[in-house]
Amino acid sequence: MNNMMHALLRKSKINKSLDFNNLIYGKILLMSEIFKYINKIEHLKYDKRLPLHATIFENKQNLSNIIWDIHGHNACQFYKKKNPNSKESIIKQNGYVTGKLSKKKTEALQKIFNSCKKINFEPFDFHSDYVYEPRENLHQDMIRINDYYQPSEYLFKNLPKIFDPLSKIIERENGFYFKVASLRVFSVKPNEKTQGFHTDAQPFAIKKFFFYPYGANKDIGSTNIINKKNKKEIIHLDPGSWMMFENNVVEHQAYSHFKVITRPTIEIDIMADFETDTTLNFNGINSWYPWFPLYDNKNDYCTSELNYKYVYERNLQRLMGLSKINKSESYKFPCDFKDTPNKKYIFETSEDEKTSHKNINQEIKSIVQQFGVTRFMLKLFIILPTIVLKKIFLKN
Repeated sequence: MNNMMHALLRKSKINKSLDFNNLIYGKILLMSEIFKYINKIEHLKYDKRLPLHATIFENKQNLSNIIWDIHGHNACQFYKKKNPNSKESIIKQNGYVTGKLSKKKTEALQKIFNSCKKINFEPFDFHSDYVYEPRENLHQDMIRINDYYQPSEYLFKNLPKIFDPLSKIIERENGFYFKVASLRVFSVKPNEKTQGFHTDAQPFAIKKFFFYPYGANKDIGSTNIINKKNKKEIIHLDPGSWMMFENNVVEHQAYSHFKVITRPTIEIDIMADFETDTTLNFNGINSWYPWFPLYDNKNDYCTSELNYKYVYERNLQRLMGLSKINKSESYKFPCDFKDTPNKKYIFETSEDEKTSHKNINQEIKSIVQQFGVTRFMLKLFIILPTIVLKKIFLKN
């Protein structure tokens, strides 16, 4: 086992002779320790990141997509059952829906935005339970395009007075009850070039809701959308307006110009759930929505047998390679999503891999000695495919 595993064993005062099954499923390896380790790995600076960082992130994405697909579908079905006469929404027709606040609420919204102080974008300001953007090039784009602000106490106290009354509209438009996944305050800077048209590649049960204290248009900046009729639109909204759109369906981009002033925005990301809770949620400027929408709900749609905490702990085990999904060489029925203990920690280097690295090093050394450095570089292009194939063969 590697140093991390040994440390966990020592901290838990485990007899190393214990059966591995008891070690994992007896919960001797505390889930809190695994979470702390993942949190540490994910918050390492760019030049300090370990090779397993990308593996953990990809594993989270795969598991997250499965769980969100199930959760989102069930949330929509639950809302439909509770609201059988709900009308077809505008957002499903166009990909977006907009609204306008009263003059009094518009002035209140502007005051809320102005209460937030400008800060530097901190890419490592996120919670490990939440999806975050890990790529340095995207962080640079975010800094180039936007100015960011710290949500103020005044915002948390007063924005609900404006946001909460819109909850029924949000439910009806999306066809699900919702919770606030995250929020951020920013303004689009004058830019000759923003990001190209894109979707956010998030679950369908995640939507973006924007407040525009000073409006959105060609003069101060806006959002460019390709609607569901495949037509480009530059959104034009008066001060005190709001917009909600299917950011994972319709292509969009920030609209700006190098001569214009900034476009202030308060963004509220919402997520499908089985009851609406408009409580504002902020877990860091780079926290977006929970990887795993697992809650111990106590309503009638959730049976006592559905233990979300246990599912969460199983996912932590999977992320760290402490268990694996069954591997089959023949068809079986029924097929279920069952874990089996993995006696080999996936981030360890196997003996086959060590032998492979050793053989490759010996071959390279032999070639350099035989041909010299210059001719070695030429020979490398010929021999490299063979070396790679050997490594793949040894892994399998």
